[in-house]
Amino acid sequence: MTNHHHKPQGHHHGAPETADEARQRAEACSHAEPHVDDRAPESEEARDMILCLEKRVAELESERDAAKDQALRAMADFQNYQRRANAEEPRLRAAGVGSVVRHVIPVLDNFDLALAHDPSKMTVAGAVDGLRMVRGELLRALEKAGVDLLQPKPGDAFDPHQHEAIMQAPAAGVSTGHVSNTLQCGYRLGDTVLRPAKVAVAP
Repeated sequence: MTNHHHKPQGHHHGAPETADEARQRAEACSHAEPHVDDRAPESEEARDMILCLEKRVAELESERDAAKDQALRAMADFQNYQRRANAEEPRLRAAGVGSVVRHVIPVLDNFDLALAHDPSKMTVAGAVDGLRMVRGELLRALEKAGVDLLQPKPGDAFDPHQHEAIMQAPAAGVSTGHVSNTLQCGYRLGDTVLRPAKVAVAP
């Protein structure tokens, strides 16, 4: 029986590989499995991103802890301040009252001296002069304590923050809406009006 020779599909075992066959085999391998180095840059970039995110999270947690600690310290300082203020309030109030009383005591002494005089030997004019002197000393004592007298003059502009209009009364040379007469003096402590001056206003 005649043997037919077939064209070999690949090289026989032990037969040398041709250049074309080697090239074809290399191309087949390259298409069948991606090269490992092609994935390396993407994997390295992902790792860098993860490390960057972890670092940022750690920084934010540190900032949060620092802010929390600062808030707790501020709260503790404020509570300590409140305790000190509450403890100091009675002492400061007593010191303020004591300062006013020390200024008023000499006025009371003058009252005592005036009352010690024999009324039968005093004239009305002398008594009035004594009252004016004591009143002046009392006003000076109040000024030393920071109290100012509110006594607007005729023609002064009416100030609703310091004056209280009781009535309308005309006065020579006084413009409409201005103070024409002071009926009762007012008093002011710093920027606080203790009592407004009661005045008449020109109609």
